[in-house]
Amino acid sequence: MKRDDLKLPKTYKTVLMLALVFGPFFWLAFTEDGQRRTDLALMFVFGKPEFNAALDTFGSDLTEAKLRETFHKLELQCADGRNPFGDRICGAEIGAFNQIPASSLTLFFERDGLRATKVQYRRAYHEMVRGWVKERVAAREPSPLAARFAEQAEGVMVTPVEDGVLVLREGELGKDEEPALMWLSQAAINTRR
Repeated sequence: MKRDDLKLPKTYKTVLMLALVFGPFFWLAFTEDGQRRTDLALMFVFGKPEFNAALDTFGSDLTEAKLRETFHKLELQCADGRNPFGDRICGAEIGAFNQIPASSLTLFFERDGLRATKVQYRRAYHEMVRGWVKERVAAREPSPLAARFAEQAEGVMVTPVEDGVLVLREGELGKDEEPALMWLSQAAINTRR
């Protein structure tokens, strides 16, 4: 056996090195999963906190103090005054919602009880958020409340949860539509009738 038989051809080595250098870059820049992970890493670098919450388990009994305790990294800015769902509103910038790149969180309170939550996510991840909602509540029977709500709002996905509904745009977002997921408590729905 000759000593030269064990050497790798120069072309093979060059192609292998190019694949090792450009492969990860291609994955991060041109695949959906790579772009999501890049966005999440950038949000971490910029110091944006994560909001890993099971919105489907939220209830009207949640208080501002409990939410601050649970999500202590959020820098909630609050103001008193009437709003569509109560008498106090709090907001914070976020970097991710359950491993999906997001930009902001808004909490609506009525007499210290949570009435609604709005998570604004990145437009590119609308389908991923819809998939998250469908996966989280797949086994639930639609409630009469959700059915009535869905009838009133064409093009909106209304999903019943323990206390209320999750609401987001069904299908593709229009240019003027905000990419947002909302949780509305039963109490918020009852007061809006």
